Amino acid sequence: MNRAMNRRDAIRQSGRWAGVAALWASLPERTWAALALPAGWSEADEKLLTLIGDTIIPASANSPGAGSVGIGRFVIVQAADCFAAGAVEMLRRGLQEIEAEGLHQFSQTFSTLSVTQREKVLVAYEARAAGPWRLIKELTLLGYFTSEAGATQALRYLPVPGGYKGSLKLGKDERSWAL
Repeated sequence: MNRAMNRRDAIRQSGRWAGVAALWASLPERTWAALALPAGWSEADEKLLTLIGDTIIPASANSPGAGSVGIGRFVIVQAADCFAAGAVEMLRRGLQEIEAEGLHQFSQTFSTLSVTQREKVLVAYEARAAGPWRLIKELTLLGYFTSEAGATQALRYLPVPGGYKGSLKLGKDERSWAL
């Protein structure tokens, strides 16, 4: 279903992007792992989310995977700080369901599966679990593509405002640039 974005959705999304940008600029290291882990979350939860993120966005010859930017910590912090209270419970449920899917399909925990097996588990999970999977995937994509590695290595990057050009000749019918 393709629905038009209303003003409230646009403001909400803009606020999230602004929050991510401010958060990234404040980090001492250029990885989301520099964020403090919220209370109630374990390093095992973070490692599982990082592994899921690395399965969603694996490393390639040209760019690192989602795990290299500390995606697990980002997903946890964003769900805890920037989403409604139910998002944390949905995220926890999603982690439990993904672990259960790995046990069901391969009789192993998600972290012990091969890359191909992890992909099969996530494809099967995506087919039946809309809410938790959408949250995990959305936050993984947001965190990765707003990280330095995602923005400069996975995407094409042109620094803004770009190089300095002190004096430009305008053509006969050209207008000057706005500031």
